[in-house]
Amino acid sequence: MDKPTADRVARHLVAASALIDGDPEAALDHARAARARAARIAVVRETAGIVAYTVGEWQEAISELRAARRMSGDESLVALIADSERGLGQPERALEIADGADVTELSDDAAVELAVVRAGALIDLGRPEDAVGGLATEDLRPGRTGTTAARLFFAYGSALEAAGRRGEAITWFQNAAAADVDDQTDAEFRLMELVGDGGVAPASPTGAERDAGTLNTLYDALMFDLDGTLYTGATVLPHAVEAVREAAADVLFVTNNASRSPEQVAAHLTERGFPADADRVVTSAQAGARLVADTVGAGARVLVVGADALRSEITKLGLTVVGSADDEPDAVVQGHSPDTGWAELSEGALAIRAGATWIATNLDSTLPTERGLLVGNGSMVAAVAHATGIRPAVAGKPGAPIMRDALSRTGGRRPLMVGDRLDTDIEAGHTVGVDTLLVLTGVTRGPELLAAPPQQRPTYIATDLDGLNRAPEDVEIGPRPQWRIEVNGEHVSVGYRGDDAPDGDDVQTLAAALAHAVWTADVGAFDLRIAADDERSAAVLDRLGVTALR
Repeated sequence: MDKPTADRVARHLVAASALIDGDPEAALDHARAARARAARIAVVRETAGIVAYTVGEWQEAISELRAARRMSGDESLVALIADSERGLGQPERALEIADGADVTELSDDAAVELAVVRAGALIDLGRPEDAVGGLATEDLRPGRTGTTAARLFFAYGSALEAAGRRGEAITWFQNAAAADVDDQTDAEFRLMELVGDGGVAPASPTGAERDAGTLNTLYDALMFDLDGTLYTGATVLPHAVEAVREAAADVLFVTNNASRSPEQVAAHLTERGFPADADRVVTSAQAGARLVADTVGAGARVLVVGADALRSEITKLGLTVVGSADDEPDAVVQGHSPDTGWAELSEGALAIRAGATWIATNLDSTLPTERGLLVGNGSMVAAVAHATGIRPAVAGKPGAPIMRDALSRTGGRRPLMVGDRLDTDIEAGHTVGVDTLLVLTGVTRGPELLAAPPQQRPTYIATDLDGLNRAPEDVEIGPRPQWRIEVNGEHVSVGYRGDDAPDGDDVQTLAAALAHAVWTADVGAFDLRIAADDERSAAVLDRLGVTALR
């Protein structure tokens, strides 16, 4: 190409890029002009295809994008090609293109875009639950921001809405709106439409409501974790039975332990004095089975690495349980079982390496007992991940599937998630946009609390479940007048400036104040040096598991 022609083509391409948002028709004119002069250059054909796609000239977009893909080998264009087929009213063809693409050749963003288009085609075909299942395996962590995350969350909300799961759709449109820092989706408008249509979004208490009650009366649904929150092994934790018995709100028990059926969990709770029915129990086995069914479809073969309770949930959903990788399973689902050993893990690894979809019920690395922390399902999942180089989709906390299940079982508008683990219970609350209460009766100690990333920071903190009987300002994260805390980089000093009277709330108040100071200063990731200015501060820090300098 001679220089004058090259310069003219370049000017047309620049103009097309500059005009595509404000005047797409003019942009298309420039793109067509560039194509007329340089049809053998891949970037020209790609620009022409993208502009045609933006304008809605679907057939032209397909022709240009296919040519650009053929010339450059750029697989990232496949999502636009498939979506253009949808624009022509050919969702079957769009699905065929999406399913035939080599996802390994795509960047993470391009793979998400293809998944979004594929879900749209499934909805077009009247298969919204399949769309939900396909998107459920993507990275649905709500704390993420940016256009890719926003588009994924919006697509997931749209699939849920199409499937008739309005409450869940509202949650994901909320997540999309929060992620959409560049205003690339209509999430806020969809929220207004849904809520105005009678949908109910999870809500935090208003200022007036906060002034008038305790956590127990402010929230109309309490979702309790079990191990480390209500009991540890055979030991019922302080104030736990009373908290459940006296709850003014709807009560659900949400557990990542996949080794027991809902009936067994309810019986276990009842034996320890808790009022509990099986229909109020939400297990990661149930969520895992549902996620498997959504992903691979009814009748699929599933290798279960876990307990009989998990096998039962898989069977209930019309899936076929197999016992070996030689049975060519479509999916592997892995949940906690004390009987899981090398042979079971190896069968799972073989099937996963052969291409089976892998779903873990949960990633809890430890299991609290009265003897201490035992090996949890997450540790065994890590072994399989190390052997295969693959990461599973996760159904249990902090994942969305189990929380969606829990929220669907309560009519509450203001749910509260209550638990002892930051990386499961508290992050699960963030996942679906509900407030959280961390109790210091389980695995979380001071160092983990201070180092918590934003998506694992609780709304409230209490030493035990008696915190539900406190006013929100007494247990929320924030400064406390009796504690003086100064932060200077990684150096933190703590001093007590209250009266000398014994105070049973010392641990809770210092935890709330110290977390607030460290998080506000954004030094939680540092190797903190925490100094106690007096004996009382040193003693309370020690009870929090923090070794203080003197």
